[in-house]
Amino acid sequence: MTGQEFRDYVVRKFKRTDKDTELYEATTDVIADMRIQFNAEDYKEEAYITGISTLGDYKIALPSDFGRIIGNISIVDSDNTEYPSLEKISKERYDELYTDRLFDDESDMNKDVPKHFCIYAKQIFLGPVPDAVTYKYQINYTTEAYTAIVVGTTSVPFTDKNRNVLRSGVLAELYDGMEEFEESQYWRGQYLQGLDKLANNDNMNISDNDSVMYSGF
Repeated sequence: MTGQEFRDYVVRKFKRTDKDTELYEATTDVIADMRIQFNAEDYKEEAYITGISTLGDYKIALPSDFGRIIGNISIVDSDNTEYPSLEKISKERYDELYTDRLFDDESDMNKDVPKHFCIYAKQIFLGPVPDAVTYKYQINYTTEAYTAIVVGTTSVPFTDKNRNVLRSGVLAELYDGMEEFEESQYWRGQYLQGLDKLANNDNMNISDNDSVMYSGF
């Protein structure tokens, strides 16, 4: 749906036509919230990162559209030898384990095949410090590249299949802004129920079959 089409779709429930500015702002905000609340399949990417260029480096810049890491990081070397996936740890734990990365002399660092990573300052911190520049890293992540929704928007996110969920969220915001809190609460409840269904559906699509157990008759 275009921005205008979605606006008309909302107004069929909202009835008022004097709140278009607030409607488009609420639409932008609710789309941002939907992308944060669950890892929508439409906004997932994978990236293959060449890694460090100089021995002693241990930081890799995240993609510019990075939102949230999904799972752990895979690692292979130049001859496609696979290693165990890197385990995500907190920055606090990372600092405890890898203080030697701060040594001035690269030769004093404990270098090895990385085993852990943390996300900090829009970068991936690897630990231990990599012992080679030839490792390639593969990450799965959600994207966050928000664009304000306006009347001329050619395609409003989530309106191809889930326009009713988005509309419920927008109505909740509009009524809240007018201090009609009972009406806002109703639509927020509809919105949250819709989000829960979307999240469950996506989880079923991406889950494996290991947890599915069949019983005979």
